[in-house]
Amino acid sequence: MRSLAVGELLGHQELRQIEMAKAPENFAETVKEVRQQLGLSQEELAHELGVSFSTINRWENSKTVPFKLARRQFEAFCVRMKEQGKLKHDQD
Repeated sequence: MRSLAVGELLGHQELRQIEMAKAPENFAETVKEVRQQLGLSQEELAHELGVSFSTINRWENSKTVPFKLARRQFEAFCVRMKEQGKLKHDQD
């Protein structure tokens, strides 16, 4: 059983590396800039996106990048904020 868990962990780590390679290089900067422009704390942005505070913190500090689904969720949030006039249009 233990070898299966280690194998699954390695698979997850490899998948995370692939996802990080696909993520925009400036994702951390973008998240922080969007959050600051909206006047949100990391906790408040986390609530808006349905993730934890620590997730936002790790994104902003380039410790991790979100999987595709979470990136799409962040992008959709940015689009909503742009449509509401709360975010400048240069965030993409």
